[in-house]
Parts: sequence; C-alpha cells; structure tokens
Amino acid sequence: MPICAICGEEVEVVTKCKMCGEKFCSDCGEPDEKLCIYCLDDEDDADWDDDDWDEDDDSDDE
Repeated sequence: MPICAICGEEVEVVTKCKMCGEKFCSDCGEPDEKLCIYCLDDEDDADWDDDDWDEDDDSDDE
C-alpha cells in the first residue's frame, strides 16, 4: 500500500500534487484539485489581493 508523504500513513490511494509532486492522501489535501495541504495554503496566499483588504479608509476623510 502507498504511504502519504504528508502524514506518513499507509493509505489505499494517494494523489500526486500538481505543484510540488508530493503524494498525499485525501486527508492531507484536495485530490479533486490535485493539491496537497501545503500547496493549497500557498495557492490561498497567492490569491490574496490587496483590494480584498477591508480597511476603514473613511476615517481619513474627516
């Protein structure tokens, strides 16, 4: 049986991450997206846009 590179557990099925190439189980990533938990976090950080930051800019207008 294959071993998950993230958690080290022996599992039925592993998926190869499309970004880093590590083989991970369904508990350690998103098999449908082919992304391990580490690359999912990286992708979330990359999707962050400064325009998404919701600061209270109205206070400077007073």
